[in-house]
Amino acid sequence: MREKELIKKGIETITKLKKMKRVETKKISYKDAKPGKIDINEFRNAIYSLLEADDYLYKKAPNHYLNEDEAKEFCKLIIKSINSLNKLLSNFGYHYEKKELNKNALYIVSSKKLFRKLKNKGLYVVSTDGFLDIEDYKSIIKDEKALLGIKKKIEITKKNIEKFIKKINPEKIYFVVSDEDDLKVYRRAKELYNAEKVDIDDIE
Repeated sequence: MREKELIKKGIETITKLKKMKRVETKKISYKDAKPGKIDINEFRNAIYSLLEADDYLYKKAPNHYLNEDEAKEFCKLIIKSINSLNKLLSNFGYHYEKKELNKNALYIVSSKKLFRKLKNKGLYVVSTDGFLDIEDYKSIIKDEKALLGIKKKIEITKKNIEKFIKKINPEKIYFVVSDEDDLKVYRRAKELYNAEKVDIDDIE
């Protein structure tokens, strides 16, 4: 009896799905291309990302099975390549949906270079200019006097971030991760400011 009910429900679901209207998506054609300039940087970024992803074909042969971490890294490279190609195609009249950035959020970064880059996007940004905890420095710096100076710098940085948070009252606080070292800073930012992690590729 139970099996008959499940089969009946399954048939009803399939019938409903068949009746649903399909959403048509516009196909991209080379015939729609408009005159434009090749963005060399985005073209190269797309190629480099694919070449990096191509390594998995050799490393994971012959079955090409990827575990969770490998799958994330592989897909990250593919998506990065797609994003670069989309930006490249936009110069030739093609349009793609851009991910909207939260202009009412605070973005914490660990370098001045990234700070300037995001600042130019009109975002609220603060830079830690390094780690947010002296313990993270102790493995690379042994000089006690140097560590003392860095500790004071970290305290000033934390106070500046806290002041900025009070000033703008952000909807959310994000920490932008661009490399492995950033993960350490992110963990501290999460503890201190309840920051959420966002990958650099998601906001470029």
